Amino acid sequence: MRIRCEEGELIWRLYLGTGPGGHVALDPDGIAALAGAVEQAVAAAARALVIASEAAEFCAGMDLAAALKTGTGPMRAAMERYAGCLELLASAPLATIAVVTGAASGGGVGLAAACDLVIAGPSATFALPELRYGLVPAVILPALEARIGARRTRRLALTGEVVTAAQAEPWGLVDVVAAEPNSALRGLLRSLLRARPQAVATLKRITGTGGQGGVAQTAADLEDPELRAALAALLADGQAPPWFARLKGQE
Repeated sequence: MRIRCEEGELIWRLYLGTGPGGHVALDPDGIAALAGAVEQAVAAAARALVIASEAAEFCAGMDLAAALKTGTGPMRAAMERYAGCLELLASAPLATIAVVTGAASGGGVGLAAACDLVIAGPSATFALPELRYGLVPAVILPALEARIGARRTRRLALTGEVVTAAQAEPWGLVDVVAAEPNSALRGLLRSLLRARPQAVATLKRITGTGGQGGVAQTAADLEDPELRAALAALLADGQAPPWFARLKGQE
C-alpha cells in the first residue's frame, strides 16, 4: 500500500494507493507510512484529517502474502503500529474523516471505523472475511465495537457477509451515504471548521467516559477568558468567534 499526503494549513488529506500486489493492502511498509502520516497531521495541529483512496477499493485489509514473507517479530511490530494508528485516529484532538467509495475489507473496515465520521459512496461495501482464512480480526475489534457494538461486530466476523453502504448506515458503521461523497465531505468540513479546536479535542477526550465529568467541563469552559470574550462579542454584535475558519480553496 502506498500513501500520498496533502498537507494543508487546516486540513490534511491522506490518499491510499495500490502497492506492488495491485491492491490497497496493509503491508508493513504501508502501515508505517500511514501511521507516520497520521502522527504528523496530529503534530501539525491540523483541524481535520481526511482519509480516502485513489484506487477502486478503499482498503483490502492485511496483505496476506506480505505477512507470510515477513518475520514474526517485524509483523507483530507492524500490527502493533496499526493498532496504535487506529487508537490515535479515535483519540487525536482533531476531526478524522474516512471517505469510502469502494470495497473495505478486514483492516480497511477498522480504518474507517476508527475515524470520527465515515462518508460512503453508494457503491461502498464492508466485509470481515478473516475467519475464512483462519484468522480473527482482533486488531480492529476495539474500533468496530465502539462503532456498532459487540453483537453486530460478531455477526460481520462470523458470516463474512458483504454489507452495503445503505445497510451500514443504520448500524452506525457509516454516518453519511452520499451520491457525491466529495460534496458531502466539503459540507462536513465547512461545519467542522466552525468548531473551536479546543472543544473538538475535549469532546473526543470525554466522549463515552460517562459519569458527571460533563458538568465540570462545561463549568470550566464558561470560565475560560477566550471563550467568554468570544461569546460576549457574538451576543453583542454577532461577531464570529476567532476559531471560525474557511476552506480557502481546499475543496
